[in-house]
Amino acid sequence: MKATFTQEQLDIQESIRSIAKEEKVTARDALAGEWRPPGGDAVLLTDFGLLGVPESAGGVGSSLVDLLVAVEVLGEHLVPSRFPAHAAAVQLATGLGELPGDVLAGRTVLTPAVDVPGATGWPGGGVDPLVRTLVPYAAQAGGVVVLGTGGAWTAVPSGITLRESFDPSLPLSDVTFSAPRDAGPVGSGAGRAALVAAAQLCGVAAGAIGLAAGHARTREQFGRVIGSFQGVAFQLADAVKYRKAAWDLTLYAAWAVDTGRPEAESLVHAAKAAAGKAAVFAAERCVQVHGGMGITMEADPHLFLRRAHVLDAWLGRGSWHRRRVGELQVQRRRGA
Repeated sequence: MKATFTQEQLDIQESIRSIAKEEKVTARDALAGEWRPPGGDAVLLTDFGLLGVPESAGGVGSSLVDLLVAVEVLGEHLVPSRFPAHAAAVQLATGLGELPGDVLAGRTVLTPAVDVPGATGWPGGGVDPLVRTLVPYAAQAGGVVVLGTGGAWTAVPSGITLRESFDPSLPLSDVTFSAPRDAGPVGSGAGRAALVAAAQLCGVAAGAIGLAAGHARTREQFGRVIGSFQGVAFQLADAVKYRKAAWDLTLYAAWAVDTGRPEAESLVHAAKAAAGKAAVFAAERCVQVHGGMGITMEADPHLFLRRAHVLDAWLGRGSWHRRRVGELQVQRRRGA
């Protein structure tokens, strides 16, 4: 695996950053009213919809890292876009064969339905329930990719119950299906979708660190900027450390999935868990660095904390992913 991004990946990163910086619809807007699509949504869905899609699913050979680079930037700027959820759904469906052209072109927006109410992770054995929770943008999507015990399938929900999302800029719903469908193979699809969430979490961590560092460089106490105090600097240093480790692990897991490495599954679970921890940690430290104003609605740190908690719970909670890493390690040792 190359340790640096290619020029094409840097160009993708810069293009997405330009779209994010010009976006007028923000995460804060949803606190005062309903979610509305950002202006850049159409461009993201139509122009970047083939990122990370394997050729077997109708893609053009773009690597999964290409997609994660784009999603990470959107997370950093808290863009309330459907693109990450759509990309995760497309990745979840990559084992089902070539995807419809309208999906790949972004004209039909999909969303993944993975988490089962009351469960601590992805569906396991037993009867496959007909309800999924933590489904993002369900009411704003044209279809759903469902992960069940026997595989994945695409469906149109029979019922959508809107939930009060901790992050209103990322609306969540409970989705009901009338009957189970014949599922197709998942392959690495579930892991690929989880890495989309991990990349977004790494972006949230980066955004929270940037906001906190900017405040620490300008806010003065006792005649000095607060960033010069160890109690502030060390917290941010730890946040940077966790974020860097999680981002590197996410990229390495994506490379392992693309190249079919035997340790890919463990790396995916480790990356999702590490990214969730990094994002929540960075957002909490951002609140603390801002002091008393950090817990007010007028300040922005809570926006990052909201997004971090929602994404950490999405596509398998971090605690479940950490347990899966341990289970896979035990299975590997027993097999050896």
